Amino acid sequence: MRIKKELQAVCGGFGIKAGGYQSTWEEIQTLAVVHSVGAVVRDFTAYLEEYQGDDFPNGAVSKYLHVASDRLGSDRIGAGASAKDPEVVSLVRELTYASEGRVAFLDKQRIRLAEVLKEFPAAEIKQAFAAWIAEQDLLDSKNVQFLAGKFVQIVDSLCYSSRRRKQEADDAKAARDVTAERLQREAAEERKLADQKKQLDEAVFDPLAG
Repeated sequence: MRIKKELQAVCGGFGIKAGGYQSTWEEIQTLAVVHSVGAVVRDFTAYLEEYQGDDFPNGAVSKYLHVASDRLGSDRIGAGASAKDPEVVSLVRELTYASEGRVAFLDKQRIRLAEVLKEFPAAEIKQAFAAWIAEQDLLDSKNVQFLAGKFVQIVDSLCYSSRRRKQEADDAKAARDVTAERLQREAAEERKLADQKKQLDEAVFDPLAG
């Protein structure tokens, strides 16, 4: 059961036990079918972030199950209108997908992304995230739980740097194109002059000419 492995891994990252009876995991599996494995994993991670320090005597999954349906069914963004913006929601889904479902963005992080979207388009943010996440250790669960926060802190600088590199590359290409066009034009002029000189030379030394 994939969802079981995913939630157990999340619990391991927080240093707590997952717990749960067979019936508990069957209900979790049902939620995963309805809302997707990624959605349940992200919300469970957010739940643990919100309730760090709480005691889970019967395991975190058992306690989460009591509120899971309401949390997942209500589309809990609840941190301001900007976090509910369809473009933000779509962007978060794309970023989570790019991380193979491992990086979940909390409400405050979504609000931060909404602010960045005012300056940089979603395509640039996704491109920056793809390059950045490729350098992160996604096998370290303790590291993974902090990746969303790290990314939103530097996303604007990543996008700016990427944009600068692209502009510099475009400028360099434009300069090369101008140089190539000039060289081609000069080469064409040289060939023309060479042809004219050849024709003149042939006319001068042609015994039949004139």
